[in-house]
Amino acid sequence: MIGTGRSGTHWLGHTLEHHPEIRETIEVKPIFKWVKQIATNPAIKAELMPKLIKAYKKQLVRSPKKIYLDKSHPNIWLVEDLLQAFPEAQFLGIIRNPFATISSMIEHKRVSRWHKEWKDLPIPNRFLGITKEIAPTYDELSLAEQCAIRWKSHYERMQEVERKFPKNSLIMHYESLAHNTSKELQRIEQFLGLKQPITAPAIRTKSLDKWKAGLSEADIESIKAVVGMTDDAYLQLAI
Repeated sequence: MIGTGRSGTHWLGHTLEHHPEIRETIEVKPIFKWVKQIATNPAIKAELMPKLIKAYKKQLVRSPKKIYLDKSHPNIWLVEDLLQAFPEAQFLGIIRNPFATISSMIEHKRVSRWHKEWKDLPIPNRFLGITKEIAPTYDELSLAEQCAIRWKSHYERMQEVERKFPKNSLIMHYESLAHNTSKELQRIEQFLGLKQPITAPAIRTKSLDKWKAGLSEADIESIKAVVGMTDDAYLQLAI
């Protein structure tokens, strides 16, 4: 399962983990640690990728059920490498409204910490969306702007994965899953080839607009400027 932090990957993961045809791991050690390290620092891929592939093969051996599903969302940056090792792998991705995602990023210190420690990572950095052009003035940006750059990088990468690997990927929108739950769950069932239906998750529609109280007007305007879309424009894509 792929995506960016605070985009609903946990919600979707917990929706699928009890399905009788699926065995799931959610950010299991050491897999999640290695995925995160490779995603944020490709220079160590040669060292860690063989270990990661070996760990996934062990998980497959332990999985008597039809599908083994791993929720390590930074795998969004490792799709090509994983397909080389596992040609039949499938990638279930989720995208969330940039304003909601960024508001949640700011609220959760473990997520926003990346933007304080960015100098410890190589530049350019795909995970944070920092280019060589942005780097000299990155610290001058607000946290909302930094998170928006990260969201945009992941959003564009998700579109790239969907375009390059249409048979191996299914990209969903958090808002569509909330508003059109049955239809979206059927899409997942068809994509994964499940014979039994997925139990619908609890939908907390109030959380969809929680970001409006969490972001200032200045934050909202700066996010619009970075991602290039308004909330209404995003919703037209999502629902």
